[in-house]
Amino acid sequence: MLGKKVAAILFGLLMLGMPLTVGSVSAAEGSVTVILVSDNAADKAIAEYLSNETGAVIVTTTWGVYDPNVTAEIMSYAPDEVIIIGGPDAVVDEYVADLEELNITVERWGGQNRYETNLMVMERAKVKFKLEFNNSVFVAGNDTLAIQNALQLAVQNGAVMVYVNKSTNVTKLMEKFEIKEAAMVKTQASERVMEHVREQLHECNCTAMEVQANVTKETVLQLMVQVQERLKTIEKMANETNSTALMEQVRVMEMTMEKANGALQAGNYTEAYQMVLELQVRTEFSLKAANGEMRMAIKNGEKAALEREIGKLEAQISVMEKAGIDVSAINALMEQLKVAIQNGQYDEARGLVNQITAMIKEAYQKGRQDIKNSAQKTHGMGSSRP
Repeated sequence: MLGKKVAAILFGLLMLGMPLTVGSVSAAEGSVTVILVSDNAADKAIAEYLSNETGAVIVTTTWGVYDPNVTAEIMSYAPDEVIIIGGPDAVVDEYVADLEELNITVERWGGQNRYETNLMVMERAKVKFKLEFNNSVFVAGNDTLAIQNALQLAVQNGAVMVYVNKSTNVTKLMEKFEIKEAAMVKTQASERVMEHVREQLHECNCTAMEVQANVTKETVLQLMVQVQERLKTIEKMANETNSTALMEQVRVMEMTMEKANGALQAGNYTEAYQMVLELQVRTEFSLKAANGEMRMAIKNGEKAALEREIGKLEAQISVMEKAGIDVSAINALMEQLKVAIQNGQYDEARGLVNQITAMIKEAYQKGRQDIKNSAQKTHGMGSSRP
């Protein structure tokens, strides 16, 4: 584990976050679009780009993890549509099921990896939101700090943001978006990838500007916060599913975190940064495995599945209560549901879940305007879950 001093610094920085400009939500504006995205740096930067361009509201979920409170937060905006950025490994299908259950229009923009997702989002946004790109910003898709800097540059210049790796055909992308000017954003961690981009831009006689993002101690600490939070989530899921394999993965990753912290304290910021980037990827593999374990546990345990339903229903009911919607009849059935589960009457409980779900859907549809009004008071000029 990290020392107390370092842990204190990390948690102090947790509230700092990265620079965001988020969309607004207002009943007077009419249509509300929510973008649901994971905390993967690449996907989230694309969401922030769209939010800046369209005014959409961002709601963030932990990569590969289902949290009923996320669905409830989306409900709290009474959106007309939800765009999911990322594939089902990143933003799990349970969210799609929740939203469709509430009759909320949902569309997924996600490919097999961050590079496919990036291009899909930019292409669809160009059509759906009539975006026009003046130039391009190229950045390595696995370089978090460079991505954050590329986002700011792309927003400021109305540029298409493109993620690249060593196999990217840059010339083809320039032709695809019909642009001849580009900026390259990099850190020392992505020098080799950007050398590949530089060579191709030279071959196509494209104008290129280079931006070097410097890795600082604060940058690494901020990323370590995210990794620590993910490790806590994996550990919690491992305990809930009694998975020794997941616990071992957490232990190994904590050792790597210790090494990263050692490099950081020694002033080797780039070395520490590269280790944290590696941990970001490794935690996603573990989160995917943990989600698989949770699904199996719920599939094989009726009580666990019903208890998860209770958590989801309670979160949704809370949204409507805060908006002033009468849910007394629903709450009465919720008490019956809890008793049925406690008594092992699972068939009766499942019937009550279906009944409550239908009542929530009806109450939500009737009370959408009240929820929108409540959202204006609660969220003000938008929201982005940390």
